[in-house]
Amino acid sequence: MNILPYSQTKQSGNDGGHSLALWMRAHVTQIVESFWFCLTFVLFLLLGPFSAIVVLIGLGSLASEENREKMIEPARL
Repeated sequence: MNILPYSQTKQSGNDGGHSLALWMRAHVTQIVESFWFCLTFVLFLLLGPFSAIVVLIGLGSLASEENREKMIEPARL
């Protein structure tokens, strides 16, 4: 008599791990979008200050003496 209730609780408690797999399959788009959002946000935070260095280098090259000579200013009105 004790074997019957034990086997029923064991079967109802263990579904073979299918519930997690089914949940993952149903929510895979949300999981992937969350992953890419977190990855791009972290990269933005890490690399954000370093982009200012590139901008300063670009501005410095635009303000160089060679580029000033090549630029033609419009005629005065």
